[in-house]
Amino acid sequence: MPPFLVSMVAPLVLCLGSAAWGAPASAGHAAACVAALKGREAALTETLKAGAAIEPELLKVVRSGFTFVGRQYLAGLREVEARRLLESAEQDFRALSPDSRKLRQAQCLQEGERLYAEASALERGLITAAAQRRIKRMKSR
Repeated sequence: MPPFLVSMVAPLVLCLGSAAWGAPASAGHAAACVAALKGREAALTETLKAGAAIEPELLKVVRSGFTFVGRQYLAGLREVEARRLLESAEQDFRALSPDSRKLRQAQCLQEGERLYAEASALERGLITAAAQRRIKRMKSR
């Protein structure tokens, strides 16, 4: 798991209960979604830096990625294994056709938003705050 994700999710994890979100998706599936969402995040960040008003959409993408990461952390996945899975998922994602990448991004965003909606108010607040901090850093780079 990239250090920036660990540092963002750490406060969230401290406040969450292990039974908070029910049965987690497989770690491989979560990694595939995080890779897809990272790809969408990168494109949106460039658009944001160019001056487009897409921050609400970017917030949903970043928030969804954090939701997947937090669920996997609570399920017991740790940094070394998470990094391995994410690296593999990123390679797999890059190998997809452009249409397949867009489809995966849309499906993962939808799933991430659903998982976010199922979280408690406290969890949603922590996830949103972490996502907003990340976006603020992206804008300042």
